[in-house]
Parts: sequence; C-alpha cells; structure tokens
Amino acid sequence: MMLNSIRSRLTAWHVALLGAILILFSVLLYFFLSKRLHEGIDNSLMVSASVVRKTALLEYSRNPLPGLEFFFDQFLGYSNLNKFYRIYDGSGNVGSRSQGMDASQFPLTQAAYMRALKGLETYETFMVSENDPLRVITLPVIREDTLINLVQVGTSLVGVNETLKNLRFFLFATIPGVLVLSTLVGRFMARRALQPVAKITQAARQIASGADLSRRIPVPEVQDEIGYLAATFNEMMARLEKSFTQMRQFSSDASHELRTPLTVLKGQSELILRKQREPGEYQEVLSSNLEEINYMSRILDDLFILSKSDEAQVPLEYSQVDLKLIVEEVCKHLEILADEKNIKIIMAYLEIVSLKGDAHRLRQMVSTLLHNSIKYTQENGEIKVTLQDMGEYAYFTIADNGIGIPESDLPLIFNRFYRVDKARSREEGGSGLGLCICKHIVDLHHGKIEVESRLKEGTKFKIRLPKTALQNESNG
Repeated sequence: MMLNSIRSRLTAWHVALLGAILILFSVLLYFFLSKRLHEGIDNSLMVSASVVRKTALLEYSRNPLPGLEFFFDQFLGYSNLNKFYRIYDGSGNVGSRSQGMDASQFPLTQAAYMRALKGLETYETFMVSENDPLRVITLPVIREDTLINLVQVGTSLVGVNETLKNLRFFLFATIPGVLVLSTLVGRFMARRALQPVAKITQAARQIASGADLSRRIPVPEVQDEIGYLAATFNEMMARLEKSFTQMRQFSSDASHELRTPLTVLKGQSELILRKQREPGEYQEVLSSNLEEINYMSRILDDLFILSKSDEAQVPLEYSQVDLKLIVEEVCKHLEILADEKNIKIIMAYLEIVSLKGDAHRLRQMVSTLLHNSIKYTQENGEIKVTLQDMGEYAYFTIADNGIGIPESDLPLIFNRFYRVDKARSREEGGSGLGLCICKHIVDLHHGKIEVESRLKEGTKFKIRLPKTALQNESNG
C-alpha cells in the first residue's frame, strides 16, 4: 500500500539503488584497505628481516654473531615498532632472539624451514593470544648455496585489526544514517518534482466534475517533461472542447434543418387525412412529401460525409486524375441547369493538369462549387472557369458575377449549415453543407481554398491542390 504512489516508488528505487552502491563501495573499500594494510606490514617485515640478514652475513658462521642482540633491539625498536626477531642457525636451533618473546609463541614451522632450504621467504600469521595475532616473516641467510641462518621477524596485527574494526563500525553506523537521510531528501525532492503532476491531476478532476472544457493548465516556464505533459494536456482539452462544440452545433443544426421538412410532412399528412380528397390532391401531397424526403436524405448523406471527415475516416481512392477532363465533364453536365437561367459557363483557360487524388471527391468538389455559382448568379449572368498548371500545384478558380457575399460572412461560409440568405437557400434546396464538404475535400488532398467576393459584383473561389499525394495511399 505504501508503494502505490509514484513518489513512494521513486523514493524506494532511489534508496535501494543508493544502498546497493554504498554497500558495494564499503565492501570494496574494506577489501582494498585490508589488503594495503597487510601489504604494508609484510613490506615492513621484509625490510627489517633484510637488514638482519645483511648483518648476519658479515661473517661466515653457522652460529649467530655475538653481540647482535643489542644491535637488533636498537634497530627494530621493540618498544616503538612492536617488532620481534629470532635468529636460527642452519639446523633450526634458536641462537638469538629479542627480549620478552618466548620461542614457543611462534615456533619455526616445518613448512617455513623447508622453503628456507630452497632460499624462499615465508609469511605466516600466529595467534599469540585470543586477541593478539602476529605476522611473521621467515627469511633464509644463504652463503655459497648453504643455509647458514634463518631470520624471523614478527609484528603484532592488533593495530591493523583495530583499524579495520573501526572502519567496520564507521560503515555500519554511517550507511543506515545516509539511507535514512536519503529517504527523507528523496521523498521531498520527489514531491517537489511531481507537484506539477498533482496540479494537472487536480485540474483534470475539476474539469471532469464541472465539465468546464475551457479550463487550461498553466504550462511551466521550464520546458521539461512536465511542461510537455501540461502542453499536451491543454492540446487534448482544446480538441475535446472543439469536438464537444461541434457535436452541440451539429445536434442543434441537424435538428433545426430536419425540423422544417418533418413539420411540413406532418402538417400535409394531417391535412390530407382530415377528409376524403380527390386523387389529384393525394398525388400533390405525396409529391410534396417526396421532395421533403429527398431534401432530408441529402442532408443526412452530407452529414455522414462530414462526420467521417471529422474522424479522418473518409476513404480516398488515389489514382492519377486528369483534372481538366473532370472540369469539362462537370461544366457540360451543369450547362442544362445554367441554361434555365440563361447563364453562360465559360471555360476561359483550361490547361492539362494530372495529379494524384480521388477522382470522385474532386468531381464532387467542382460540381458543388459550380452548382453554387449557378444558384446565386442572376439570369443572363456568366461563370468563368480556369485551370492552370503551376508546377507542383494545380490552380483552379470559379468566378461568377452573381449576388456576392457580404464581407462579414466570408469567414463563416465554410461552416456547417451556414447560409448567407437562409430563406432563399431553403427554397432552392440548399442544406448549407456544400461548401463545408468542399473544404473537407480540399483539406483531404492537402490543398487550400480561398474566396473573394463583393456584394452585387460576384464571387471567386480559388483552389490550390498539390499534384503529388501527400497522404499515405494505403488509406484509400
């Protein structure tokens, strides 16, 4: 339960890692210090034994030299250096030794004597008493390949053991203290480091409880991981707010658009059923109802396309498209509609442009724009269509001399269900979704659409499309 929070886990990992490092460091420190202290003792014994051996070689004799005891006591400094010596003859008999040492305390071992016969020194450790270990070196004195003497020099290891004992005590006392202090500091630092995360969590809870999607989390000045998290959270909230706004707008607009035809259907049906009617009256009502049903069907189809676009699920069937051929086909197809208002569709300048895209969606885009121009151009007007090859882009324009769009409405014309003249658009069967769908088609092709318009002068739509598909073709 104590490790449920990230702060506790971070602190535990930090302390565990620090503890492992300290233990490893302590073991290595103890090992190397012990090794160095014992090496120092052995080197000191070797130096002292070497001096004794050189002195013993001054005269060739199997017996220790007379008068050496005073010299050795003065050299070894028994009272200061805590060293002891013993000199054996070639047969292993004690000839001379320092004062205060019993030969039985560290006798000449068989192994040391056998190595001395081969001219090798021997290091040994003896326990004089329970807490008094001695380190002893046995060094042979050789002349003319003959063992003439053996020199033994020893020293107590009490000082070394006491030093190592103090080190152990220090480490055993220090490491737990360091770990406790590290736990407190680590927990404090973890709490400080995770404080922005706690603020993000608190803000998220407040947003969830109050459903206030407009709230944002303050982004720290330092752009670290916490700063990126806060920025990402704010971006997510912005997208959620936009999505919920679109959903509310969609619900409002869809209900508004569908309410009128449903009211008409209900009213006409109730009226025709109030009394017996002539067959012609029934046919007239059914014909009117069919128009309303077709209108609702178009709205639902357009809404389905837009909902798929919002979810980035509109499938694009990429292929090499002749955009000039599509423009010519759409213009010829809508000439009949234009002729009803005596409107001329002029293909002013059409270049051959081949690009990677979805032929069906591009045809839908051109048809919608041209249909809008015909709808909002007065009788005897004209519409000019151009298509240019601009290197990496195709540049397509549709310009009319119709009623135009107020400047205040220009930023809104690509919104869903938006109409400049709502009454007239409804009469002509417009759903207010055509331009929104066109913009989605352009966006799906990574293009750009712009509009220029003046009241009573006309409107011009300008579209720029990349000739190479920028989207993964597998999506199609």
